[in-house]
Amino acid sequence: MVRRKANGRLVVATVAIFISAPLMFLGLARPAGNMTGFVFFAGLGMASMYVYYSTVYSAIQDVIEPSLRGTAMALYFFAMYVLGASLGPVGMGFLSSYFTRKAALAAGVTDTSFQALRPFAAEGLHSALYVVPVFGVLLGLVLLAASRTVARDMEKLQLWMRESVATEALESRGGGRG
Repeated sequence: MVRRKANGRLVVATVAIFISAPLMFLGLARPAGNMTGFVFFAGLGMASMYVYYSTVYSAIQDVIEPSLRGTAMALYFFAMYVLGASLGPVGMGFLSSYFTRKAALAAGVTDTSFQALRPFAAEGLHSALYVVPVFGVLLGLVLLAASRTVARDMEKLQLWMRESVATEALESRGGGRG
């Protein structure tokens, strides 16, 4: 796709994420005990999510000047893994607890002790997992927006690099000193 369109990487990522969100939703919507349906839909959804990594990592490299690419990836990894991987489970825990209490209240249980809520924990976690397709749609929208500007950003970088090489060549011949 990148050979045909400059924004091809991000278009592929966008399509993959927009495919993954409904698949994850369909997986989560399977009735209790339908393990085969869940594994099928959620598995395909997760597999499509992984397209994101190779396409986005390379798109970052396409728009960042060579001397700053390591820094850009370090910032990206910080945001995604240090913040996301650290705060994501905490957020999921809060959502799971919220939905667990909500399920218990719906069943008429008002005791909020661990033991009283334990029978509702699976239902709470299941409800909380619906945040995955929601974030998938949001990510798809971000990728769609990025795919609309990345070609221009790549062009700017290429122009800047050509001008830098030309300026260096001129200066090395003594023509750039004033």
